[in-house]
Amino acid sequence: MIRILLLIATMCAFTAAAAADKSVAAEDKFLTLSYGDVSTDFEDANTDASGWRINLSYETGAKGGNVLHGVTIGYIETTADVTAAQTTHYKLKSLPIYYAPKLLFGKKAFKGFLKGALGVHFSDYKRSGGAVGDIDTNDTGFYGGASLGAMFMFNEKVFANVEYEWAYLSNSYYRDSAVQSAMIGIGARF
Repeated sequence: MIRILLLIATMCAFTAAAAADKSVAAEDKFLTLSYGDVSTDFEDANTDASGWRINLSYETGAKGGNVLHGVTIGYIETTADVTAAQTTHYKLKSLPIYYAPKLLFGKKAFKGFLKGALGVHFSDYKRSGGAVGDIDTNDTGFYGGASLGAMFMFNEKVFANVEYEWAYLSNSYYRDSAVQSAMIGIGARF
């Protein structure tokens, strides 16, 4: 875990150093707020869980360049009910924070992108009801993934964002899981 945090801190430091370098050409900066649907699999339950997420991303890169470096913070909430002899309710809330490099391609009005995700998540896991008993625990672990999406520029400053993200969350207490998200958002370029 400490290695992951050191790697993220190093990447952020290099990004900040490049931004502070006065010899670097003008920069583009992007702020995006996204919302979407999430699905994941609770391994203990052998069922799919669904929910929602919200992300706030800040990205920067050389003006007109194809590579952006960013930081994203989000909130994910998923639930599932499993009925066997009794009904068991599962709820997972996660706060992912990650470094997100982005590769842009396309013309001015439409830009497709590939984005990575390397960071950490803080999660709250609850299981209630059923014959197996109740669990309420917190966990921290690795968050890594990739996404594919597009930015539709309305003008020089405002754009819409659509994105599909797949991410892996490792956990020490409960089982690891993969999260799939389909999101739409609005952003500003400054």
